[in-house]
Amino acid sequence: MIKTWLKGTSLLYKKEIKDSFLSPFVYILSGLFIALGGWVFFSLLVSAKNATEATLTASVLIPSFSLYRFILMIICPLLTMRLLSEEKKNHTIELLYLSDLNNSQIIFSKFLSSLTIVVFMLGLTTLFPAILGFSGYSDWGVVLSGYGGLVLLCMAYISIGLFASSLSSNYVICLVLAIFMMLGLWFLVLSAGNTDNYLVGLILRYFSETYHFESFARGTVRSFNFVYFFSFVTFFMFLTGKSLNSRRW
Repeated sequence: MIKTWLKGTSLLYKKEIKDSFLSPFVYILSGLFIALGGWVFFSLLVSAKNATEATLTASVLIPSFSLYRFILMIICPLLTMRLLSEEKKNHTIELLYLSDLNNSQIIFSKFLSSLTIVVFMLGLTTLFPAILGFSGYSDWGVVLSGYGGLVLLCMAYISIGLFASSLSSNYVICLVLAIFMMLGLWFLVLSAGNTDNYLVGLILRYFSETYHFESFARGTVRSFNFVYFFSFVTFFMFLTGKSLNSRRW
């Protein structure tokens, strides 16, 4: 049973990856991401040219990771907006159902293909902390936790984008829905900072991905941060499955 599930998922995943890397869209997004990421990194580095190793972490790496988060908030929806909406628009979703693939296989393969592309993009930006390494920087724990946090953050954003893509056959609507859902989570942190009720503020912060990502960016990772991200992804993939089930009827 598991072997059959993995085989079907693997076949669709390979198809998605092949189609993605044969398209110029991925390379255009990758070029824009590394260009913006490089501009952010070198701007921060120039402004902190007299910084020590400790302050390089605070003045260059942590702000870089935070700004990458905002860039990925746009890139992830752009990658996911067509994943299911295109299948609906071209009526190829019915062919996937006829191929005996179940919802979990369709969702997971498309999720994993998008995550692979984003990890590829993030991998390009590892050039920037490597440059710091040549100058003697050695706080690699923060670098690893920061990139780990970005991967988990992308998993969350992709799951939102996948859910949005299952709601409409219009790419623009899917893109706007995904971005607004992400902004809604970001506003939870702002709301938490404006409330006088400590408990309410704590709850609002916990439900925002920004609060958990900041722990990774600073290298202060806790187990509940992992629990949050994996629960977040599971929840939105569950919603995507429900959305696809409604399509079957």
